[in-house]
Amino acid sequence: MKQFFKSRTELIFLAAVLFAHLLLLSTRLTQAKETPLLRGFALEVVAPFLKGAVGGISSVSKVWKGYINLRNTYQENQQLKNQVSDYRRTIIAYEERIKEFDRLKTLKELQDSLVIPNVRAKVIGGAAMQWYSSRILDQGSDAGVAKDNAAINAEGVVGRIVQVSRNASVLQLITDFDSGVGVLLENSRAQGVLKGEGNRQAYVEYIGSNEKVVVGEKVLTSGLDQIYPKGLLVGYVIGSSATKQLFQKIDVNVSANVLKLEEVLILKRES
Repeated sequence: MKQFFKSRTELIFLAAVLFAHLLLLSTRLTQAKETPLLRGFALEVVAPFLKGAVGGISSVSKVWKGYINLRNTYQENQQLKNQVSDYRRTIIAYEERIKEFDRLKTLKELQDSLVIPNVRAKVIGGAAMQWYSSRILDQGSDAGVAKDNAAINAEGVVGRIVQVSRNASVLQLITDFDSGVGVLLENSRAQGVLKGEGNRQAYVEYIGSNEKVVVGEKVLTSGLDQIYPKGLLVGYVIGSSATKQLFQKIDVNVSANVLKLEEVLILKRES
């Protein structure tokens, strides 16, 4: 009997709990707009972690996008630099072509004005041991070039041919220490021999100490050496000094820039 009441009591308690649970559910359904207390507490606990996770993912995404953008910017800058370098090389090439055209035009005008047969030649190198005293030209005996032909450009006399092959020749510059050019002074017409001193410097010897020399006057070829035709410009007087002998030393600045020589006219010797 006691066992019966005990089982009945448990059934009544279970029914009461179920009834209370149903009542609670019906109450919550009528309050759909409100968040349950337990769920709200759970959200408050979990929300900071979710924010941190989402923020971390967002930061990583921003860093990755920044890296991609930076890499793209770097590649674009490299492309722009390469384009600028190409443009600069193109501009330099055009400038060189324009300068060469101007030089050739001037040389062509000089060539047309000469009555002496001549050959246009280009400098293609220099002697291994004597770069400042000689140049190698791209014209030789096949073009009519011969030893002791004089060479000039638009600025004046540059030297003479000392060696010849079929397709090339060696030009000795007038600034070479072993060169010699018969010259005369424009004003006094005094005659002497021009000797090289390297670079663009030279001097005239064998002119009497009593001859009047004017700084700035022209030094011209005399034609007496049988190599350079008479009247070609050689340079300008920059000073003079007395020597122990009866002559004076006349310093000359060569008019042609032989250190930057690129094209010349080789004058053929007339028969």
